[in-house]
Amino acid sequence: MKPVIIGITGNERTCTSMAGVRLDAVSRHLSEGVKAAGGVPIILPLGTPDLAKTYIDMIDKLILSGGQNVDPRFYGEDREIDCDDYHVERDEFELALVKEALKQGKPIMAVCRGMQLLNVALGGTLNQKVENHWQNEYTGTSHEVIIEKNSRVSQLLSPNSRVNSIHRQSVKKLAPGLKVTARDPRDGTIEAYEAKNGAPLIGLQWHPELLLEDGETQSQGLFNYLVQSL
Repeated sequence: MKPVIIGITGNERTCTSMAGVRLDAVSRHLSEGVKAAGGVPIILPLGTPDLAKTYIDMIDKLILSGGQNVDPRFYGEDREIDCDDYHVERDEFELALVKEALKQGKPIMAVCRGMQLLNVALGGTLNQKVENHWQNEYTGTSHEVIIEKNSRVSQLLSPNSRVNSIHRQSVKKLAPGLKVTARDPRDGTIEAYEAKNGAPLIGLQWHPELLLEDGETQSQGLFNYLVQSL
């Protein structure tokens, strides 16, 4: 059987031990989740939009990983907060990846920033600042989610599931082609969405990859679903 190739978008970081050296970086937990599900992960280093078709041609499915804020210019707003956690070149590259993946009909799982960027790519907007959504530690969970019945997420998570919360922005206006499938009961923040027309898209505001080492089988189930079913 041909292996399922999962492309994972990479970020760019500075090497702490070598001043001035830039690294392609992404959480290894994403790759581990893919491998445990039987897929083959490939990290897609940050590039220019003209490379998007080549990358999407190479893979079967795409994970949009977490990271910086999405620049509000891409959803028609000015910056409203004093923050330098943006990477316009990454936004442009990943928006091109999304466009090409949609064109080729290749499934997308979007995580945290990735969920926000996919919403923007499809015509939605973001809350540029949200309070009480950044937990103290990267490990463990923060709150429960209310899950819509008969959704993709409802088939993968139990109704009382708890998730982590490591984000400072969130979906504001949901893109027209998407529907909400999970919310944070504390304030209604959109925690998951999928396509209205059944297209192979799933967005998750939390980081399931950071729950894998806790033995969280439902989190691994999300990767199994991506590799084997989405």
